Amino acid sequence: MLKQVRKIKPNYRSVTGFVTYKGESIAYESTLERDFLLYHAALPNVIDITPQPISIPFIKNGRTYEYTPDYFVQFKLNDKFKPRSLMVEVKPKEEWQVNWRDWSDKWKAAIAYCNENDFRFSIYDEDRIRHHALDNVNFLSKYKNLAVDRKEINAILQQIEMRGETTVEVILELFFKGDIYRPHGKRVLWHLMSHNLIGFDIWEDITSEKLEIYHVDF
Repeated sequence: MLKQVRKIKPNYRSVTGFVTYKGESIAYESTLERDFLLYHAALPNVIDITPQPISIPFIKNGRTYEYTPDYFVQFKLNDKFKPRSLMVEVKPKEEWQVNWRDWSDKWKAAIAYCNENDFRFSIYDEDRIRHHALDNVNFLSKYKNLAVDRKEINAILQQIEMRGETTVEVILELFFKGDIYRPHGKRVLWHLMSHNLIGFDIWEDITSEKLEIYHVDF
């Protein structure tokens, strides 16, 4: 398990702040890092995110330096799929494209370290971070603190567990039939999605009643 080696301090040259993940505050130093965290914190198969996880030594022009990647992301393993942990550098596309030759030594060192430890190393820019799935995460965040009836929630979850897989439309027909109740029913399901209490494809249209949802094993 890697631990944070450098603290991120507030500064006036960039946007800094925190994203809450499993009760912990994870710092970011830019809006791009913030969006990276928001997306990965919402994924059910992510089990841990560590900022500034390690200092990796590298040599440039005969001198030794240290490189600290931005984040280390660990994924849940199962019998069918064993994703490797991910070491990440978050950089705007224009910035890394201009400087990639100058930064290649430290990134080669990071790649070598990750290969030795069966990790992956990736550079994440806006093309890999700001996408439809992130839009869905931001949409669902509006319903995370929705006031819900616990008995209603339990009944819905039991129905989904019994079926294994179903659709939003089926659940709405069972519990929120009629034009008056349907909008509330959608908000309740979005609340459950925001907390990963029901499974769904984050890349699909989550406002569609045809969206497939399924029981999640905890």
